[in-house]
Amino acid sequence: MRFFANIVIKPYIVRSGYRSLCEIGAQLGNNTEELLEIDSLVIDIIDPCLDADLCEAYRDNKRVQVHKGISLDVLQRISDQFDCILIDGDHNWYTVYNELRTIEDRGLIKPGGTIFFHDVCWPYGRRDMYYQPELIPKEFTHPYKRQGIVRGQSELNGSGRNAGFYNAVYEGGERNGVLKAIEDFLKENRGEYKFFSFEEEHGLGVLLKTRSTIGNTTFNKYLLIAQYRSFVPRLKEMTRHKFPALYSSLKELRDKALRKLGKR
Repeated sequence: MRFFANIVIKPYIVRSGYRSLCEIGAQLGNNTEELLEIDSLVIDIIDPCLDADLCEAYRDNKRVQVHKGISLDVLQRISDQFDCILIDGDHNWYTVYNELRTIEDRGLIKPGGTIFFHDVCWPYGRRDMYYQPELIPKEFTHPYKRQGIVRGQSELNGSGRNAGFYNAVYEGGERNGVLKAIEDFLKENRGEYKFFSFEEEHGLGVLLKTRSTIGNTTFNKYLLIAQYRSFVPRLKEMTRHKFPALYSSLKELRDKALRKLGKR
């Protein structure tokens, strides 16, 4: 997530003029430190503090408030509205879907506010992972094992990625994964939100709360950047060997477009 904090989230927050952020799942506080470089930003952290004592770490920082606990419990207690929410906690359908439902039902994200999600692509876009499976109701858990994940393979493998976590045995299907949770939430809230994702580093989802058909200008700008960063490289790869002249032209067009958007 630190990759996205630098190249997407921080500039997005600054350009949108956001002042308040809720970070769900801070772990060691690495992303928090990056975001605190925005002097005008105030941060609420929601984290069970299993990896670090964040309460102690930010005890003297007046711009940070730590809520120690599970996200679905804490979100029911806090009453502030936020400009921005960063979700990088428990990577399973039940948790993410109900985080979104609670945020919407309790009005915790302001109109024009943005919710960011990590891991909306492989491996957890369409596969649950449970940090503490005993906290998820049994009817919402898939069969899981402490085994790794291999790209392009639904079944788990002992030598695959994240073998130390409790991963759903199979990929895909209903109520499985971070992206599926977002999709199911969007089906119930048509017209209230706009969504896109970056595909690098396991995926960053960007969800804007808006009732406007035009939407937020910063959101639209980053949507264009995401489209160029995902579609054009794939198209270039298809043409690299068979059509070298077209490949060069696509690269030139991409670079020109990104310069226009203020990105290179």
